[in-house]
Amino acid sequence: MSGREYTPHQRLLVSLHNMGAVIGKPGKSVEELAKITEMTPEEIEEIIQSQITSGYLECSTDEKGNKYYKLTGRGIIRVSSLYT
Repeated sequence: MSGREYTPHQRLLVSLHNMGAVIGKPGKSVEELAKITEMTPEEIEEIIQSQITSGYLECSTDEKGNKYYKLTGRGIIRVSSLYT
């Protein structure tokens, strides 16, 4: 990430963007996100719920029931606005 400080919510969105977890691409698990953002899985899950409600993230589930998260179009716009 850049030299600026992000809130935990922003850090999660920026991390998803930087990992390519965007609409039309594979998502990332809570564990992957916790590792890359250096937050706990519990913190990630709390943030995810608010970001889904805001329309920035979407969740998909695989055949084993594992959940994966990625940015929506609105989430991509939100991340882009952080750089301008």
